[in-house]
Amino acid sequence: MIDTHLPWVRVSASSECGTVENAPRLAWRWDDLLAAQASGEDPTAPWREALAASTARQYGRPAPPAVPAAFVLQWALEVPATVAVYAVVLGPWDPDLSAASLSFDLTPQLFPGHLRLRSARPANATGEARRTAARAAYEALARPFAATYEPGVRLGPHQRQAMVDDVWAMALHRAQAAVAERPAPPPQRDSCCFIYALPGTHECAGCPRLRRR
Repeated sequence: MIDTHLPWVRVSASSECGTVENAPRLAWRWDDLLAAQASGEDPTAPWREALAASTARQYGRPAPPAVPAAFVLQWALEVPATVAVYAVVLGPWDPDLSAASLSFDLTPQLFPGHLRLRSARPANATGEARRTAARAAYEALARPFAATYEPGVRLGPHQRQAMVDDVWAMALHRAQAAVAERPAPPPQRDSCCFIYALPGTHECAGCPRLRRR
């Protein structure tokens, strides 16, 4: 059901392929990412390097390192945010949002295009209680990931933790817009993706730079 409202991403449950314990996972795994960063490693470096190279080809010049650093952080956080938010808004089920459950593959454009979770079960809670529980499960993954994300260019603690809140707000906005007759304006961001630094581009909707002018 999520796929019908998100044509650029596929969401599946591993248990569709067999037992939960033996179900295959995709290449990028949240528990591996968290463990590697906690031990001081930089597991998303190949992802950022590939994105930097792709961006340089597209725009004809190297991108400032902050651009791939911010985009990889945002796209990684969108994996648990998308699963959590769309499950709450569109379906009566609770996905398994543990780190061992979530994995994803990248598209040729280098954003997550296939998200896989281990399982989902019918929801017990309703309304605001479900949303609160979903956000808590998302933040249990997102905040430690953002806190230990060291992309080789300065992204301050405020920028990284603000990205956690912004990604949740943007995912919620997209999910609600998918079922609303009149979608609300996009949320205001407190973090920046730095896309304005690329030739011929400008700030995205809700960028904090626009409010400082």
